[in-house]
Amino acid sequence: MNPFRYTYTLPILSGILLATAFPRFHVYPLAWIALVPLLVATLQRNPRTVALHFFITGWVFHTLVLQWLMTNIFWAGGWAILGQQGLCILLSLFWAIAGYLWTVSTQYRNNGIRALVLALIWAALEYAQAISFTGFGWTALGYSQGPDTYFSQLATLGGVTFLSTIIVFVNAGIAIAWTCSSCRWKAFPIALTVLVLAHLPGVVLLDEAQYDDGPFQVGIVQTNYGQLMKWDRNYTVPMVEEAAELSLNINQWGAVDLFVWPEAALMSDYNYGPLMRPLNLLTTETKAHLLTGTVRRDSATNKSYNSAILVDESGTVSDYYDKVHLAPFGEYLPLEPFTSFLRFILIGSVDAGEDQKLLSTNDRNFGPLICFEVLFTPMALHLRDMGADSLVVVSNLGWFGSSNAVPQALEVARFRAIETRLPLIQAANTGISGIFDPYGRFTGIGQERDPDFNPQHLLMQKAIGRLPLAQAAAHPFPAGPVWVPRILAVFGLLLTALCWWKQDKAQVDG
Repeated sequence: MNPFRYTYTLPILSGILLATAFPRFHVYPLAWIALVPLLVATLQRNPRTVALHFFITGWVFHTLVLQWLMTNIFWAGGWAILGQQGLCILLSLFWAIAGYLWTVSTQYRNNGIRALVLALIWAALEYAQAISFTGFGWTALGYSQGPDTYFSQLATLGGVTFLSTIIVFVNAGIAIAWTCSSCRWKAFPIALTVLVLAHLPGVVLLDEAQYDDGPFQVGIVQTNYGQLMKWDRNYTVPMVEEAAELSLNINQWGAVDLFVWPEAALMSDYNYGPLMRPLNLLTTETKAHLLTGTVRRDSATNKSYNSAILVDESGTVSDYYDKVHLAPFGEYLPLEPFTSFLRFILIGSVDAGEDQKLLSTNDRNFGPLICFEVLFTPMALHLRDMGADSLVVVSNLGWFGSSNAVPQALEVARFRAIETRLPLIQAANTGISGIFDPYGRFTGIGQERDPDFNPQHLLMQKAIGRLPLAQAAAHPFPAGPVWVPRILAVFGLLLTALCWWKQDKAQVDG
């Protein structure tokens, strides 16, 4: 093969195939073979070349999957492109390190060990990405597999990283079968067997969602307000009044127990009288609660929060939650003493809340997650441990238009439902809004009236819906989604070190 093609074509192909497995194309079965071209090109190469190959694949993959970050050019100018590429390069460096460690530790070992070590190193890679620099595990391979209903159930045992580990092992097995004629009839059947076996637990883990005799009804309003409109003070009150009117329209279809509006539906402090008036009228007239995103200002501390409030049937704000895990470079500047020159890219910085908390109605305990927080499995599981029987995610992705950020965020939310075995309400300003049952099956607003409705059609649309909320399901292994990725990562690093040590020792003895 031509050296240029050998060095670049196969890694680039892997990056493209892997990105295609994610929304918006979401040809999710491609994830099972997407890494094969990369691995075929690296099985017989030196560690530095392998690191370069892995970096190239990672860079192509992240550039395509995270292209939505470039849409911020409207708000931040050319810094959006530089920021997006900076993040892609950083995440790809993790890939390069993984490829290097894999090669130096297993270059002269048998192929079965090589496949296992790579899969476990990948678990360490994804875990490191999920916790480093405030954490950004958006591109974990397992997130591509939400529509694979049976396989995705494994996330309730070991989180998204558990799925990624299996996917990488199968890719490695296929690549070994491709390149090694002597072990082809052993490697490929093993990879195929793992692929099949990975789907079998889902047969047991998947169940029907349970609804009580008078199911809890949720009215969701997808407001679809553009960012320019949201920042225009002339629309601050009219936007809330329209959301209240849309909510009253939902109530005409039947009684609603809880209305949910998106993040920052109230663009000023909720104590402002003209904003509270429509909220008060809605909840007192319908005798329902309202959970909505809002700005909250604490006059005592002079702090401002991105919050969610719960308004009870008497029109009173009964409780609030302040967002704990802020989005870096969106809501605050990391390492601000050294990055203060970038403050101009912040549209509006906010303060971080102190603790997670539940927002409770008479019948249900809701665990709130505001936008970026849905990315973090430990936060969702902590809410369940606190007594949440449902999760509610309020978000505003209007910054990113009709990009692939919206369907990708939906897939992230799907796995929080599967991991916690809690139903999850998603209210997003520009879509896609609806409810997941505890097994990750999604119903978009509008689908209750039109079974053939495609949830993708909700993107960038004003929409309303009334959907039943399932009961929480029993969790077979509550600690698994947090601890299994950690165990896999530690075991992977230990196995890598052991293989590396044995390899060096054998070379010295030789």
